[in-house]
Amino acid sequence: MPQNRPEAVVIIGSGVIGLTHALTAHEAGCKVTVIERNTRPLGASIRNFGTIWPIGLAFGPEREQALLGSKRWREVSKRIGFAADPCGSLSVAYRDEAWSVLCEFSAQQAAAEAGFELLSPDDAVRRYPLVNPVGLRGAVFSPHEICLRSADALTGLVHHLQSLGVDFEFETCAIKVHEDAVEVADGRVFKFDRCVIAAGEEMRILFPEQLAKASIRPCRLQMMRSEPFPQRLGAIMVSDLTLAHYPAFKECPSMTALQQSLDATASEFQEWGVHVIAAQHSDNSFTLGDSHEYGPDFTPEHWAHVDELVLKNLATFTRLPGLKIASNWQGVYLKSTVGKTQVVLQPRERVTMVTAMGGLGMTLSWGLAEQTVASWSLSSSPPALTL
Repeated sequence: MPQNRPEAVVIIGSGVIGLTHALTAHEAGCKVTVIERNTRPLGASIRNFGTIWPIGLAFGPEREQALLGSKRWREVSKRIGFAADPCGSLSVAYRDEAWSVLCEFSAQQAAAEAGFELLSPDDAVRRYPLVNPVGLRGAVFSPHEICLRSADALTGLVHHLQSLGVDFEFETCAIKVHEDAVEVADGRVFKFDRCVIAAGEEMRILFPEQLAKASIRPCRLQMMRSEPFPQRLGAIMVSDLTLAHYPAFKECPSMTALQQSLDATASEFQEWGVHVIAAQHSDNSFTLGDSHEYGPDFTPEHWAHVDELVLKNLATFTRLPGLKIASNWQGVYLKSTVGKTQVVLQPRERVTMVTAMGGLGMTLSWGLAEQTVASWSLSSSPPALTL
């Protein structure tokens, strides 16, 4: 083990960020303990789509980080045995402005090198028969996206890590993080050389002042899952509303016009932050959503009209007759108020706190874990990182 590599690592939280850090630290030769207050992963990581989403990241370091995530999920899924479908994604356009954004995006040299395909309406419907052809302007196919079921992936990772000798302390609530130890509610203390806190919104219990200064806020989303559908969609599918949501398309010259069009013609969708992703799993069920509601806290209501907005928008770009909804739920994650897709804080010299991944934790967490663990061998005090 390198001289500065920590031997004992304690990770608080068994969501995707915690588990990817746990496996990466174990692979680096560290002795890892994961502390989780629930009996299994139950937070934001299993309440999202299970999509690995490089198409959402602008070209540059974060896209490379996302592509690393795709690579690692392929490797880990084969090793552990959970389904991870490398189906790619199809971004379909129905507004002229959205089609212009896709054309501008695809015209970049980096986009051509990435293997994106610009498809005519006829080509899109021929390859993906469940696309709604009415008003379709065209589409972009990306080969890099992966669809998995989050709960299966995280459960598989937990069992795999346990088989490797990583210790899990479930039903154990961390109440205080000291300079070199985590104190839990039953009085036990877990000593560490390094600690990673990846406990989602619950991190404000441990370091409220640091989080308050980090320009982040909670975001609640509404999601649903369908019963199995008899046909395959063929790719993770999104449309006009989603183009305005992710960083990859922000610099396209026509994005301003698209945003103006959405404000004028889809104001209720914009009000609730609805942009729809259709992700089909190996059992043919769909995960569908979502909405974005911001605030310091939320009422307990699940808004039926928001679910209706999701299904209404889904019908504009897919043809899924007879689709039945089996369940719906809510999730809460922390999101940057200044547009960052990840915020890494250092509230103690040997403590790293990872938060504000938004909906991209599944995509970016492997790369972030590599950065975190690599920093331990380079210095005695890793710098805080904000991207």
